[in-house]
Amino acid sequence: MNKEKIVEQVQQLKQALVEIEERLSASEVPVAVLEDFKMAVDHTRMTVWALLSSNPNAQFEVSEQIARFRVKRANEMFKHIRSDIDTNELTIDSPELQEFYAALKETVERVERLYKSGS
Repeated sequence: MNKEKIVEQVQQLKQALVEIEERLSASEVPVAVLEDFKMAVDHTRMTVWALLSSNPNAQFEVSEQIARFRVKRANEMFKHIRSDIDTNELTIDSPELQEFYAALKETVERVERLYKSGS
């Protein structure tokens, strides 16, 4: 993607965020929608912050900061998923649950391997 296209998209996104902020303050929005929106904005903010604060030659630093933020975000999402299960908003009949369960198992296996290896 060329530089001009990125600049244009950033400007469009900035305008869209201003419009969303105006709409949010003028109406009632379900808390779950706001929390999802917050997580998406936080992820974008963290990515931009990591890129701005890093040495241009330190790509590993940026990747590590983003990976750490992903874990933090996943922890927040797991908290919400547990709540959704507890309130029956997410049930065994939810079509996404099977895929989520498989991804979760694979992730747990990798985390366990990481802890066992000590690195």
